[in-house]
Amino acid sequence: MIGVVGINHKTASQDIRELFAFAREDIKPFSELAGCNTGISEVVVLSTCNRTEVYYSHEGSCDERVSALLISLLHEFKVVPQKYGEFFYIYSNIDAVRHLFRVTSGMDSMVIGEDQIVNQVKEAYFYCEEVSLTNGALMRLFQKCFETSKRVRTETEIKQGISSISNAAVDLCSRLYDDLPERSVMFVGAGDAGRLALHFMVKKGVTKTYIANRTCENAMPIARDNNSTLVQFDEIYKYLPVCDIIIVATGAPDYILRKDDIERVMTERNYGRQVYIDLSVPRNIENPLSEIENVTLYGVDDMQQIIGPHSGAGIAALNQANEIIDEMAEDYMLWHDCLALRPVIKTITSSMNKIREDEMNAYKGVEDAQKFELIDEYTNRITQKYIGVIIKNLREVSKSRPSSQSLNMINKIFMVDNGQDSKK
Repeated sequence: MIGVVGINHKTASQDIRELFAFAREDIKPFSELAGCNTGISEVVVLSTCNRTEVYYSHEGSCDERVSALLISLLHEFKVVPQKYGEFFYIYSNIDAVRHLFRVTSGMDSMVIGEDQIVNQVKEAYFYCEEVSLTNGALMRLFQKCFETSKRVRTETEIKQGISSISNAAVDLCSRLYDDLPERSVMFVGAGDAGRLALHFMVKKGVTKTYIANRTCENAMPIARDNNSTLVQFDEIYKYLPVCDIIIVATGAPDYILRKDDIERVMTERNYGRQVYIDLSVPRNIENPLSEIENVTLYGVDDMQQIIGPHSGAGIAALNQANEIIDEMAEDYMLWHDCLALRPVIKTITSSMNKIREDEMNAYKGVEDAQKFELIDEYTNRITQKYIGVIIKNLREVSKSRPSSQSLNMINKIFMVDNGQDSKK
């Protein structure tokens, strides 16, 4: 069965979400811990500024016990007190599939229809595949979610207005500064969020831009394409005094910019106004920064006010997108249910073939060789026809999604003891 437990911008504030944020190197150890404690066979962990979600496949039913264990393990692994369970959501089977398809299509984002989430889901899935955390069920699920996302974006008009949280950050800056093109801006982080923010800022006419990243090589092409000044990471504070706006978006697990250091920066600026925007989860800018005179700090959750409801996406587009998601989710679950039937089909096939073989063994030496060959061929044809009819009917029944309990019962009905002689 398929399941997901998660926490996002709709259920919890940034203060809580960042407690459960995952660095890439933490995903495999957590997944192995989860596998040992819950029996789940496949895992994909998605961690972005707006959400942490654990998608999983379990051979049994995705009951509340498995979900509760996963949420408890998240608290344990992140060394967080066991009191945030109320902020998590739990989905299983087709509801979990629909949720993933909505997430990847940008339907569950702070910015409806935004593109950045697709790359984030792909990165999460490909990493988990690379470290052997996925197999058949989740591999097919994530392939289907990327197909769904493509259909939603090409067949609907879901993308309207502000297109990403990076776009929202730049839009905020244009509201704060009437003379935005005359301002100087520093970007810390060369990932998708930082790259997009720089791109949108340049489109607004800003020409004095700086970009810093821990790995300079990753920032070089971005700096070159946007005529931006490349800054060594350990020289950030050298350039901060000349910048009016600082946008930070990295995967660092701790603060990069701290209050005491910015106090010194503001002294050099004669306390001229400075705006900081932190798009990172967990935060990369120390929160008390806003206590400094003429310094304003915005976080991820502040972007919601800039974006507004639906980000301009029309009701018709939303409905159309949901129809595509429902259709694709049904397609996946039909495949998944057939996957669940394979052990039962194997049992039916092997059991009926064994019964035929046991009965034919009783005739060996009784009839002549020619008659035995005819009887053997005839009983084989009848057996295969019955197997075909049973499997066909079983697949029809599976469209109503039988429970694991009913599948186990079918399995027991057709199971034959290999040591038992079926002759009468």
